[in-house]
Amino acid sequence: MLLSIKWLKELVDFDLTVEELDQTLTMLGIEVEGVIDYSKKYDKFYIAKVISKEKHPDADKLSICKVSDSKEERTIVCGAPNVDAGQTIVLATEGAFVPGPEFEIAKRKVRGVESNGMICSKDELELGESTGGIWVLPENAEIGQPLADYLDLNDTIFDISLTPNKADCISHLGVARDLAAYLRTKVKTADKSLDEKGENISKSISVEILDADKCPRYSARVIKNAKIQDSPDWLKNRLIAIGLRPINAAVDVTNYVMYECGQPMHAFDLDKVAGGKIIVKTVENKTKFTTLDSKERELDEQMLMICDAEKPIAIAGVMGGENSEITDATTNIVLESAFFNPSSVRRTSKKLYIQSDSSYRFERGVDHENIVNALDKATAMIAEFTGGEIAEGLIDVYPNEIKRKEIKLRYERARKIIGIEVSDSEMKEMMQALNFVVVNEDSEGILLEVPPYRVDVTLEIDLIEEVARLFNYDNIAPNFASAVNFGAYNVPKELSLPPNRKKVRAYLVQNGFNEIITQNMMDPKSASIFSDNHVILANPLGEELSILRPSTIASMLKTLNHNIRVGNSRMRLFELGKSFHKVDAKVPTFIEGFMERQELTVAIAGKAFPKQWSMAERDVDYYDIKGVAEGLIAQLRIEGLKFKELKEEVPAFSKNTVSVMKKKQIVGYVGEINSSIKKHYDIEMPVFVAWFDMSAINAIEPVRPYYGKVAPFPGSNRDLAFIVAKEVKADDILNQIMQNGGKLLQSVNIFDVYEGKNVDNDKKSLAYSLHFASPERTLKDNEVDQATNKVIKAIEKKFEAELRG
Repeated sequence: MLLSIKWLKELVDFDLTVEELDQTLTMLGIEVEGVIDYSKKYDKFYIAKVISKEKHPDADKLSICKVSDSKEERTIVCGAPNVDAGQTIVLATEGAFVPGPEFEIAKRKVRGVESNGMICSKDELELGESTGGIWVLPENAEIGQPLADYLDLNDTIFDISLTPNKADCISHLGVARDLAAYLRTKVKTADKSLDEKGENISKSISVEILDADKCPRYSARVIKNAKIQDSPDWLKNRLIAIGLRPINAAVDVTNYVMYECGQPMHAFDLDKVAGGKIIVKTVENKTKFTTLDSKERELDEQMLMICDAEKPIAIAGVMGGENSEITDATTNIVLESAFFNPSSVRRTSKKLYIQSDSSYRFERGVDHENIVNALDKATAMIAEFTGGEIAEGLIDVYPNEIKRKEIKLRYERARKIIGIEVSDSEMKEMMQALNFVVVNEDSEGILLEVPPYRVDVTLEIDLIEEVARLFNYDNIAPNFASAVNFGAYNVPKELSLPPNRKKVRAYLVQNGFNEIITQNMMDPKSASIFSDNHVILANPLGEELSILRPSTIASMLKTLNHNIRVGNSRMRLFELGKSFHKVDAKVPTFIEGFMERQELTVAIAGKAFPKQWSMAERDVDYYDIKGVAEGLIAQLRIEGLKFKELKEEVPAFSKNTVSVMKKKQIVGYVGEINSSIKKHYDIEMPVFVAWFDMSAINAIEPVRPYYGKVAPFPGSNRDLAFIVAKEVKADDILNQIMQNGGKLLQSVNIFDVYEGKNVDNDKKSLAYSLHFASPERTLKDNEVDQATNKVIKAIEKKFEAELRG
């Protein structure tokens, strides 16, 4: 939303600089994304007069004009067909930057004639649509006056970004309230008095609400004998400043009031409202309706409509219809101001793909108590600008009054959560500055009545956030010590912080990996690779984000694809995130029928090492990712995990993969992504992934570290090589060596695998290094020989092996 500083100052007094205001609003949760200074934007633009016009000698469509800004007369070459002597125009002088076409004015020769500036059109100035030529101003415009002064645009505009919960700030009044609370001052309000001269409103219109759930309140006023015309210049300029296009007095006023106080309104041509009736209801499925943008929409039976006695005339809270719009011929107006159920407007807006200023506000929640005040102000302004008569009386259909919420703020609770010492009186003062009404107070805290426009405040924690906001987050010193006792709040084990998260991140980062954080949502086609039973979002942002991901591997592959496309040749990435699954209702979950799983995905692709002189380049392989997985398991001090051959196909992985087992439970996979999945993500190079179910890993009790005395006595090494059948696994032999090596055997490592000359084609050679030692004495050769011979016999018998060499 664009926010006018000049407008804001009309609502609250402050003397902050633009920079200070930027910082203050951002601290209050109203982020300033951009700043437009109109005095700078229109620097070197002036009101000027065309003294004379002559045809260019070498171009049929060009004119040579003499233009005066009262200080200097300039020659301007102009191509506009409507330029003429005697006109008052907007002149861009040397050094001016023209915002529409985006270029800077300089002296230039045009077909041999030097041009010292430019006569501008509205669209070139970004002040409206061009009428086919230059912008001709009224004759009484002051020659030589800067354009920003003439248009009363000496204003600074903030482009603010609001989180969805800050519905109360989608208006100048809303921002003014927050600023006034922070500065401990008051918002200025000026009621617009109504001169009700016309006949009673009941003779012109009646209102009936048939769906009070979707429309709890609907108000209306009538203006008769109006003459639709342009708004006054001050109003048009104010709308232009915040990016709106002036249309006519009736529409401009509704936009003005909406941007001032946050209440959307709609004006109907009363003579087009059949039967003098407004009926708020849903309509039949597949009803056709043409909106103000001239597009035909197909409605369903859940969409709330504003209807007359015969037909729909507007989509409630979203957009009006062509069949009741205000035109130059309109003389009688019915003005609507209502409160529509946010979820109803949100559903309708998303389904019809209409995002209007009205729907943006209604779907977040408006102030149900400000409906009549906003309506009265708009009615008075329209009557003033159109010369219309306001009908006597107000229609305000409000079948079920919405009561204000009451919430208790506990002082000590607030201090503990925020981590600061704020006195009871300071908290009370903050709440009152934010217009919360104190209903009751005791030594523990205060019971507060929530203002109707604060739709985001529903719990005590929301009040505590308000205290932190007004205290100023910059004044809260960081304290990283945790004072939360999870046991006191009975938090389920599954929801407590995973104990291994910090260790995993530290280990991987220290080993050259980069952490990624990706969206939990994905497209159906990619999701189908990993699961046939998707968790589908009820109200997605689009099809490409309509499924909650069934695996973090999908997000990882998408990220790898992006890195490959931008030229990265060596990728080492990891993500700690959640996947989402449908489960049998009998399975215990926090949301019946759904389960969230914590996952770790580690991926490598491309070159194994950075380019260097001491090591030849090579691509990553299975052993690289297996080494990462083994190192990670060791870092977590988890024992009893085994790498086992896959018994069945696993989505995304190739046969060059092993499962990680804790007894009979699979807790992870380590291996290569298969070619069909890589093709889906447009990846050609090999990709190796270690995937772990962190929910299962976190449930495994780590082994406590212990001190082992360093043996002061020398050990003894033996190297053994066995020729075995190719299908024999090296790990099986290693385990057999450990089982038969006796208590003196300290460690075993495989150091060579050989196939080729002097070894049969169906055989391979596996070589192991055995280390023997005792913490009590130096070993004798015969002791080591006995242990070694026992190992040899066991391997020869178990695997039909032959000792080599």
